[in-house]
Amino acid sequence: MAPPKISSLILFSILLLLTFPKSSSLPTYLYSICPNTTFPSNSKYKSNLNTLLHSLSSNVTTNHSGFYITSVGNGTSDAAYGLFLCRGDLNATSCTDCVKTATTTDLPRTYCPTSNVATIWYDECMVRYSNVSLLGKMDDSPKVMLTNTQRINGNQTAFGEIMRKTVNDMAVQTANNRSGMKFTAKTVNFTSLVTLYALEQCTPDLNANDCGRCLRAAIEKLSVMQGARILQPSCNIRYEIYPFYNGAVNFSLSPTIKTAEHGRKKVSAKVIIAIVAPIVVIVLAILAIYVCFIKKRAKHCDSVPTGYGEDFTKVESLQYDLLTLQTATNNFSDENKLGEGGFGGVFKGTLSNGQEIAVKRLSKNSGQGVQEFKNEVLLVAKLQHRNLVRLLGFCIAGEEKLLVYEYVPNKSLDQFLFDPVKQGQLDWGRRYKIIGGVARGMLYLHQDSRLRIIHRDLKVSNVLLDSEMNAKVSDFGMARIFGVDQTQGNTSKVVGTYGYMSPEYAMHGQFSIKSDVYSFGVLVLETISGKKNSSFYQSGYAEDLLSFAWKRWRDGMPLEFVDESIKDSCPINEVMRCMHLGLLCVQESIDDRPTMATAVLMLDSHSITLPMPQQPGFFIKSYVKGIGSDQSTSKSMPLSINDISVTEVEAR
Repeated sequence: MAPPKISSLILFSILLLLTFPKSSSLPTYLYSICPNTTFPSNSKYKSNLNTLLHSLSSNVTTNHSGFYITSVGNGTSDAAYGLFLCRGDLNATSCTDCVKTATTTDLPRTYCPTSNVATIWYDECMVRYSNVSLLGKMDDSPKVMLTNTQRINGNQTAFGEIMRKTVNDMAVQTANNRSGMKFTAKTVNFTSLVTLYALEQCTPDLNANDCGRCLRAAIEKLSVMQGARILQPSCNIRYEIYPFYNGAVNFSLSPTIKTAEHGRKKVSAKVIIAIVAPIVVIVLAILAIYVCFIKKRAKHCDSVPTGYGEDFTKVESLQYDLLTLQTATNNFSDENKLGEGGFGGVFKGTLSNGQEIAVKRLSKNSGQGVQEFKNEVLLVAKLQHRNLVRLLGFCIAGEEKLLVYEYVPNKSLDQFLFDPVKQGQLDWGRRYKIIGGVARGMLYLHQDSRLRIIHRDLKVSNVLLDSEMNAKVSDFGMARIFGVDQTQGNTSKVVGTYGYMSPEYAMHGQFSIKSDVYSFGVLVLETISGKKNSSFYQSGYAEDLLSFAWKRWRDGMPLEFVDESIKDSCPINEVMRCMHLGLLCVQESIDDRPTMATAVLMLDSHSITLPMPQQPGFFIKSYVKGIGSDQSTSKSMPLSINDISVTEVEAR
């Protein structure tokens, strides 16, 4: 037994270590803006940009002010300009980790690999670059608005008054900050239980007037909720009712704003402004409606129409003009059509700068109405991952609803997997890479994005393949957004595709991350076998692909399940491990199925011992027998008290 003094010393050391603040090596990604401006991979600007990003990454380790602005090739037509700004309350380590992630990985490889102008925001820092000088220039556009969906408990109006007075007072202090960092963080007690925490920051290269203008432009857009933030290239502002920064300074409010219990107050200039301002707003609104009416015939997408919700203001920078998309797609000609699905056609287009795009044109009679369209726009615009298809923009003009995606030249996985000619191009190495890419994309949706997202329609036709055969999960019109702590939900309208829906979802409307895992398992088994799940409905040796796989696995003959075109050239152990994983994912018991995090781990590490799979869950055999795979429109059929909407063939 250790002597008392030594034991005390050990205990003290452990407690001391536990009290040290922990820092994460990966910053918290918020948003990125990459306008449709590109450069050739071998251009001089690309070379200068690489040098610029390396300079930003190098200087963050030696520059401890949290701000750095520089340029490469200044004065030339190929010059690159850039800067980074770290949150004023963070230590050097957090700042360094954030800037290095942005400059070495996220900007050049993940989010903006070919854009000559880009801005990326994290919780810890912002990094910008451009082909024009940034020094001393105030830029309050584009705006990114992030809002807590919960309203304040108590007097919403009083909280709004206190919040706006606080951020306006802080704007003056931030703009005139002479410490070198235009940064302010403060707290205000709203009630005994609710405290307001606020933070404002400008890039230090701005003068006081420009910093103030930038912050006021942000304050105008703030919503009165439990929390909100506005991200702009030259400044940012945030408030919450919980502490989210270090080193806040308490201060008392001036007596200008009082709540009801403080008695009557004198009429001040601010009260007069509060009375006059709504009148001015109403007059301006009437003028705006008149202007919109006059321009209605132009059918452009320059403004978001009434009825689509305030959320669309968050993605205004993604709007395309209808004429631009008509020109790019040759007025949606048949020669440009990539495919046709239940929700309408998808057309290839080429913008004036040479960029290729895919335009999803929703049919007027499609099952996807305003809500689904809005869901897909708002959802996909927030998602940034190399294994998710990238939404470039959208357009609403009259009855036209259009989504603009990155063009993926190899279309979808099913067009290779189930085509006797193209099937040979999918050797095992490519199939394994595709399975891993889909798994990582789904892991991002379930766990790594800021929201927990259930896809609800994962299938091979919704997996697109880029020029290097990298998988990109697409089509989020049916996705559901969950809170980070929510894991399952119920619906009275089941949406999805025959053969991919888990039993509990199809029969009872219960969907969760595990119903997505089930769909992933079907996709894995189809990729291994090269056969459609639906192709077994009328076959003589099994009711569906899952039972066929299960029987071959159970009887010790798994190689008979493998696609003939890869059987003789694939690494048997790796293929069997994927088949094992696929069977684990389609088990009837939700609890027995792995999470996507576990699935990714199983794919990346061959040293992990996998549990034995149980018999798959089947729902198709009880009521879908005889349904073919050639359905191209949405269908509905009664399932007890639920309705089921099914899409089978998707356009690409």
